[in-house]
Amino acid sequence: MTEEERRRAFADAFIRQARSDRNVHRLLLASKDVEACHALHYLQMTCEKLAKAYRLRDTKAPVDDLVRSHAGFAKFVGAYMTVTLKRQLPSNQLAALIRAARKLAREIEKLAPAIDRDVSPVNAEYPWEVDDQVMTPCSYSFPSLELLRQSGGRAFLKLIDAALADFERVTVV
Repeated sequence: MTEEERRRAFADAFIRQARSDRNVHRLLLASKDVEACHALHYLQMTCEKLAKAYRLRDTKAPVDDLVRSHAGFAKFVGAYMTVTLKRQLPSNQLAALIRAARKLAREIEKLAPAIDRDVSPVNAEYPWEVDDQVMTPCSYSFPSLELLRQSGGRAFLKLIDAALADFERVTVV
């Protein structure tokens, strides 16, 4: 397999898995018996794989670096919004929306235990320690992601769904 074929195969695999993860995220959101951390974990995985799919297909970054990385979603969000919304919004309004979306995207990225663990140990998957207290994701409220439960968060989830649906039509450089 050539490097370009490998890049494309990984991009296709990551978008398929991102779509599947988003389906599980929706199921978990609908369940009243599941702690929020589980839905957040699947949202984080959706976003990570979504960004990887686009970056694998649309950039020349090394395949192995992209496959191993847990970061990149916040950067992707800005690029995707620029490409898809630049004709619909004035530049100052688009810039403000991108800043807000990137901030939320960064909080979602940090749900992965491999991201900023020393600075911000809060994650959706494993227990962590703060001031001699061991915390668990299943009993934590994730206040930095409260916006996801409001109208701005619902719009953000629609943005993710649009990016999942647009993969075959939109190129993000």
